[in-house]
Amino acid sequence: MLDYLREGAQSKFAKVILALIIVPFALWGVDSYVHNSGDSGDVGKVAGQKISTQEFSQALRDNLDQLRTQYGNSVDAGIADNPEFRRSVMEALVNQRLLLNHVVHSGRAVSDKQLAERIAAIPAFQDNGQFSKTRYEGLLKSQGRTKVAFEAQLRQELMLQGYQQAVVGTTIIAQTTLDALIRASEQTREVSVVNYAPEEFTAQVKIDDTAIKNYYDAHKQEFTVPDQVRLEYVVLSTDELAAQLGVPEEEVKQYYAEHPAQYQQAEERQASHILITLATTASEAEKKAALAKAEDVARQAKADPGKFAALAEKYSQDTGSAGKGGDLGSFGHGMMVKPFEDAAFSMKKGEISAPVQSEFGYHIIKLTDIKPAKSKTLVEASPPIIAELKKQKAARKFAEAAEPFSNLVYEQSASLKPAADAFKLPLKQSPWISRRDSSVTELSNEKLLQAVFGDEVLKNKRNTEAVEVAPNTLVAARLLEFKPSQLKSLAEVSGDIKTRLAREEGAKLAVKQGKEQLAQTKLAQTSKATPLANLKWSAPQQVSRQQPGSLGPAALEAAFKTNAKPLPAYVGVETPQGGYSVVRISKVTDGVPTDAEKKRIYAERLNNLAAQAEFAALIASLRESAEVTVNKDLLGKKS
Repeated sequence: MLDYLREGAQSKFAKVILALIIVPFALWGVDSYVHNSGDSGDVGKVAGQKISTQEFSQALRDNLDQLRTQYGNSVDAGIADNPEFRRSVMEALVNQRLLLNHVVHSGRAVSDKQLAERIAAIPAFQDNGQFSKTRYEGLLKSQGRTKVAFEAQLRQELMLQGYQQAVVGTTIIAQTTLDALIRASEQTREVSVVNYAPEEFTAQVKIDDTAIKNYYDAHKQEFTVPDQVRLEYVVLSTDELAAQLGVPEEEVKQYYAEHPAQYQQAEERQASHILITLATTASEAEKKAALAKAEDVARQAKADPGKFAALAEKYSQDTGSAGKGGDLGSFGHGMMVKPFEDAAFSMKKGEISAPVQSEFGYHIIKLTDIKPAKSKTLVEASPPIIAELKKQKAARKFAEAAEPFSNLVYEQSASLKPAADAFKLPLKQSPWISRRDSSVTELSNEKLLQAVFGDEVLKNKRNTEAVEVAPNTLVAARLLEFKPSQLKSLAEVSGDIKTRLAREEGAKLAVKQGKEQLAQTKLAQTSKATPLANLKWSAPQQVSRQQPGSLGPAALEAAFKTNAKPLPAYVGVETPQGGYSVVRISKVTDGVPTDAEKKRIYAERLNNLAAQAEFAALIASLRESAEVTVNKDLLGKKS
């Protein structure tokens, strides 16, 4: 939990505000807002204010870009045509408008100076750390945006952020509530486990030919090989275009001269360490003992520096580096926790430090090397500069070529060769692929595969349209070969069916055995019944919600949900793998809310949760009084 909380509660909350305001739609749906669909050219109207098709289209693009930022460029561009995706974007727009109207009417505003400062601080609009008007205008133009529209949207976002900060700042959390949360969240339980896996019981299962035949008859769809195609295709992308381009030497020199900061290699240091761990909840006695041990190890290391690696292997509790003699490799500023970094960058080569305390415990550091800061030469910097300049040129060329390429693919629909020749692109061939299974990344696009398996391609032998499968990547394809779907024979799949059925029955037996032994064990606690002697408990381990040890998610949740009075307590849970786990809880230790940093993090989290609840209640209230209409016909059209 702490890792999640450390990611910046304020920024995280700001990101979820617009997601949060979808809550009323999640509960009641868009239809509850729709009084009449209307026949205007707008997608919707909120309290008399229109949501235009242009605004909706931009919101679709923004959401798609956000998904690609989060999950990579493999996100299918065709998702923008998905009805559920379009519906969710519309829901967010309506909710955003409701909240924005409320904020505006509350008297909040963003000055031109605040807006200018925010724009200047956006890294994408900067060149060498300074705001670049040329870069700003060029980037907006490349995204099809106007300055007026962008600045209006940003002004709205700043207003919402200011309102959010005001709500968070006025939230009050009771100290008793905070302490209770920390105690529960940081609680540890000592557990032992007995697992029952399906494989332990499959030998008891007998699967006859009739059962196999019945399963085959009832699941023929599973054993049907779908329609498959082999394609010829052509890809217009910045990567393909960049491969065609050259970069003059003078341009490389000019770029190198204009961007000197990019080719500065900062100072790095290489160190080894011996870590004596110390829990954040350690008592004073435990802290003194850990420090004494660290000081003793440090004395041994300083007395004989050549034995540092051996001492690390013997004493260090950093399992990742102990086996390597404590070696941590090279690192620069900002890569280590601050106390460790401060010490390492103040030491001389070969020096061994006194114990240095960090959040992990005490470190004895040996500085093994210093790599001074230096500038890359033009020769060293040339490869990445050439790649960057090619990328920039290719992006411009792609923007110029996208429409002519699409037109040529459509107009010369009997062949892809004219388009390939015109843009000097290779004609590629795919292996056999199905509608749901493409081993070729460029062809793994829902919209493209839908076109490939349509009549225009399969029956009329025409090219597909040029489909955007990723940012700055267009693909057009045509059919080479087609194989219709085919049902595998019973003989081909009987072995797999037998294995599957045996495992299913084995899982049932595992669950049955686990439940019986859990019941018998609980009964033995409250009566004179004899507990089962064949329970082989695992070694006890301390687990928490943040450190589950070897427990799976289901077993961990069950272990912390069950009442642990009296001890030992027992709980059972079916596992996602089809087996059963019996968990014994032998000890419970509440977290102690004394760590100041931990308290601060939990307090932030509680503040944000309370603020989110306020926003949810506010949106629900605004929903009741707002006049909202949605043109469902236009909402379903592709933008």
